[in-house]
Amino acid sequence: MLKSSPYSISDLIKTLFGASLSILVLLYLTQLSHQLWIMAPFGATCVLLYSVSQSPLAQPRNIIFGHLISAFVGLFFLKFVGVSIFTIAFSVGCAIALMQVFKCIHPPAGANPLVILLTASSIHYEWNFLIFPVLVGAVSLVLVAMLINNIKASTKWPMYGLGILNSKK
Repeated sequence: MLKSSPYSISDLIKTLFGASLSILVLLYLTQLSHQLWIMAPFGATCVLLYSVSQSPLAQPRNIIFGHLISAFVGLFFLKFVGVSIFTIAFSVGCAIALMQVFKCIHPPAGANPLVILLTASSIHYEWNFLIFPVLVGAVSLVLVAMLINNIKASTKWPMYGLGILNSKK
């Protein structure tokens, strides 16, 4: 089975350890601080961070700004537009389009408006959701990945950081 895999045993161990540590850190910080540091799309972010870390979709700018933009869209729709099947669908489209405009496409972040709007009837969301868990969680994932992805690595991670001034696609 592993002979046909493009991943070596050390790649798989690094993925297993990195993804597990990333989620553990967020859960521990949530427990320690009594602030939410984690949300479901961060699990998918870990897939990119540890399985295809050299992808543009797995770079810090894409992770941090992608999650921030799409969560902002979800909150904006919740606060000013309302929740219906049409607004939920449109909010996802808007989030993706804005990630394209700002060159920070991050597929897991496309789920943020869904998470916010589909759970709005049972969870009270305020604008500080953009800080806890979105911003601090995304930054934490990037910091753990900087450590894990550079252990005995043949290529450095990240390929580029926030890239605000010199952006790559």
